[in-house]
Amino acid sequence: MIELKVEQLGPLFPPLPCDRLSELAPLSFADTQPRAASAIARLAQLDRRCNVMLLGGFPGADYEQLLMHLIDDSAADNRHCFDLCYAENLRNPAKPIWLKLKPGSGMEFCELVADLLRRLQLHLDAEEVVQRILRKQDQDQKIADYLTLLAAHVAMEGTFTHPVLINLLIHHASDNVPLIYGRDLSWDSLFGAVNFQTEQGSVFSHHHLLEPGLLREANGGFLILPLEELLADPDLWFKLRNALETGFLDWTPSKEAQGLTPLFQPEASPLQLRLILVGNVLDIAEFATLDPDMAERVFLRTDLVSEVSLQEDFPLFLGMLRGLSERLGIADLDSDAILAVARFACRLCEHQQLLSIEEPPLAGLLQLAACIAKEEQADCLTGEHIQAALNEQEYRLNYVVEQSDQGIVDGQIMLQTRGEVVGQINGLSVIQIMGHPYDFGEPVRLTATVHMGDGDVADIERKAELAGHIHAKAMMIIHGYLSTQFGAENPSPLSANLVFEQSYHEIDGDSAALTGLCALLSALALQPIRQCYAVTGAVDQFGNVQPVGGLNEKIEGFFRVCNIQGLTGEQGVLIPASNELQLILSEEVRQAVAEGQFHIYPVRHVAEAVELLTGCVAGDLDDEQSLFGRIQLRLDELSIPPAGQLGLVGSLLRRLLK
Repeated sequence: MIELKVEQLGPLFPPLPCDRLSELAPLSFADTQPRAASAIARLAQLDRRCNVMLLGGFPGADYEQLLMHLIDDSAADNRHCFDLCYAENLRNPAKPIWLKLKPGSGMEFCELVADLLRRLQLHLDAEEVVQRILRKQDQDQKIADYLTLLAAHVAMEGTFTHPVLINLLIHHASDNVPLIYGRDLSWDSLFGAVNFQTEQGSVFSHHHLLEPGLLREANGGFLILPLEELLADPDLWFKLRNALETGFLDWTPSKEAQGLTPLFQPEASPLQLRLILVGNVLDIAEFATLDPDMAERVFLRTDLVSEVSLQEDFPLFLGMLRGLSERLGIADLDSDAILAVARFACRLCEHQQLLSIEEPPLAGLLQLAACIAKEEQADCLTGEHIQAALNEQEYRLNYVVEQSDQGIVDGQIMLQTRGEVVGQINGLSVIQIMGHPYDFGEPVRLTATVHMGDGDVADIERKAELAGHIHAKAMMIIHGYLSTQFGAENPSPLSANLVFEQSYHEIDGDSAALTGLCALLSALALQPIRQCYAVTGAVDQFGNVQPVGGLNEKIEGFFRVCNIQGLTGEQGVLIPASNELQLILSEEVRQAVAEGQFHIYPVRHVAEAVELLTGCVAGDLDDEQSLFGRIQLRLDELSIPPAGQLGLVGSLLRRLLK
């Protein structure tokens, strides 16, 4: 079997187009999101009254900055924008009315109405002012009706609840399309509020005590809301949905404020905006559960991409890295530093041909490296600075790893990396601690024993209720392979026990299937397994090895144990051949592989794995010198009844024939 070379244990990068990162043009994260850009461009073109878009992202994504760039690039116009004001309802002061104005004309409108009121009160000719207002508002009928009613009200010497006639709620001082990102959402901040005054024990309100809220401020533009905040208070979403469907937003107060002034009810104002709901996959799933009808009706959806192709998008990644470093105010990066960051981005994806473009981890690494470079008074980040930052991160987080390794040092965890044992093998697992960002590999010893029985494989973890459903499925697949391989003609007379030694917590997954199967084959053939190897991989019922996750952590975990117990030059791991592209190993492991102190073998079938582990050819069932042949011979011998039983069977047959 051919082991992997050190060049195969990490990504191979194309030639860099520069010696320094500053030589490249900066790009933003938005430049790496063509799918989201396409969705925003389409959203900007839609003419429906209220459109909703669902943007799926990932934790840490800067949705606000991203959407600001994308909306600017979409060239969205302000044709749907309008200024909004409220005026006293001269027929019913308890129900103020809205007036919809051309964008940017609100201040002038208020001044003209004030001039009109002054002229009316002085009994001066006001027709010119009225016509001027209507011309500027494109002869809006509702404004014309209000001005007519105002003239009649003054003529009848009517009174006003407030000396200033118009409350300009929304005014667009520029041609820019409104873009609002909602945070700390509440009923009043989202939908607006009716404030109240108290005088001599009486509670009252008027049109100047109205606050618009985010929805009215975003009229004609874009409103971005995090799904997690709407999910925290579902009442917000259902009122928002009603406003979107009707195209009007009323002033109904929150449950806590209801009943203060029930007779004061401002007119529901028009709503015309584009709503963008953002959240990760879990938020979107919960939203679909909360309101499945609306989730199905949102036809404009897209997802952010968190990784790009190394071969096709390497220049794009470098441009984004340049833009990120510029935004963070970080010193320049030389070629070694660029490649070190790119390697880190591949490790985040666990793939040699993919680069992570998630900004938070990349920004964190760059800032740490910049601090180290500043301490050294270096004018440029180097590969050593990036590696030092990674080492610092690992040092601050690997206390749990040191605690795990202490069991190996003290000899309390029984793991062998030398010698040979029948039915015993080293497996590879990954430890994930909730709330801790550091996953690490931890080897585990599996043992298998066989005894006379009905051919069943007893999984001790499952019987002890320490195994999940996927692990249980993997054990059944092992049983299926053994039954097909060795019990096709006669049921197996041997049963087996398989156990994860010194495992006291729940396990799940199918990555130990190959490990357990090799241990069982060793026990069935009475052939010892070399303890210098560790194994990971899933299998199917035909013995084909399938890929697993957490490969880098698993390999580094076994290497740590070998390092503690002493490298012999024979130790190594067996991994699924289909996992080769996931290998992005630490420099320490790569160095050991380069020096021949550690080995990594890709396998495609259980036969390849068991041959390397036992040093015995798997062979055919008919070859009694092969491993499989010896297993079949043993099972056949145990299946033959003793001589006395044969005589009894023969006599019974003879009696039946007579």
